[in-house]
Amino acid sequence: MKLKFRIGLRTIKTGIAVALALSISWYVFDIYSGMGAVAAIVAMQPTIHRSFKIVFNRIFGTVLGLMCGLAIVATLGANPLTIGLAVVVSLVLNSMIGRTDMSTFAAFAIVLMFESPTADYVHYALSRSLLTVVGVLSAVLVNYIVFPPHYEDRLLLLVKKTTQQLMEDWRSLVQDDGRLLTVRKQILKHEEMMLMLQEDQKYPLVASGQSEAFIRLKELVDLEDKLLVLLESIASHRDIPMTEEQEKTLGQEIDFLLSHHYDVIFSHERKQAMFSFDQELSEAKDIIHGHLLDYREQLEKMK
Repeated sequence: MKLKFRIGLRTIKTGIAVALALSISWYVFDIYSGMGAVAAIVAMQPTIHRSFKIVFNRIFGTVLGLMCGLAIVATLGANPLTIGLAVVVSLVLNSMIGRTDMSTFAAFAIVLMFESPTADYVHYALSRSLLTVVGVLSAVLVNYIVFPPHYEDRLLLLVKKTTQQLMEDWRSLVQDDGRLLTVRKQILKHEEMMLMLQEDQKYPLVASGQSEAFIRLKELVDLEDKLLVLLESIASHRDIPMTEEQEKTLGQEIDFLLSHHYDVIFSHERKQAMFSFDQELSEAKDIIHGHLLDYREQLEKMK
């Protein structure tokens, strides 16, 4: 078995955030606990936006959970049943205020609160809250300042690689549903990366802004998707009878568009279809031709 050794920037930043959280906890607040480090690990997200979202959910979820735990314990005492009741109450409250995304953090806070070696749950709860704040803020600070996430160059390389594969192998791809599915998974990852880029557009150190390069990258992601949709459409209708001439004209039309896709030169205007089907196959014709036009229109947008 071949082992792959790779250290990504997010891995490095997570280590820095853990070290920072522990340093503040130990040397500033004199609290020797790994709670802040755990919070930092959770808050180190692939985008700045998601890190900030974790800050809110983690801090307020923890505070809400601890408040429920302390209230139940003060009223009914500390035992397995009351702890379970406190978790139920916190989950219900999160649901009532429409913040179910904080539920997990609230429940964790209640359960971990009772790790206190003494009965001073209030002090222990406050310490946990402080460490949580230190941890998540350390992660956000590191994620925002140290190598802030930029996916443009990486995404562009991936798009070029996938698009080249589609261009070179499109005739064999339409005969193999498994390979088409593999390419679809690749493009879904590209679209996810594009969403992550868009999430961070409002953060100055990270955003590329709605620049021409950013818009063009989005168009390229949309364009590769249009091409794949066209090939998937042809594949789903590959069993329909076509004459040799029809297959040839369809291939010529696609190759014609691919040449413009490859060179990013869009100077053609062709309103009529270059291929046709028998009347009884009009439904399949409309589907394939529709995706072909969709692909062409996306190319035209990038003139």
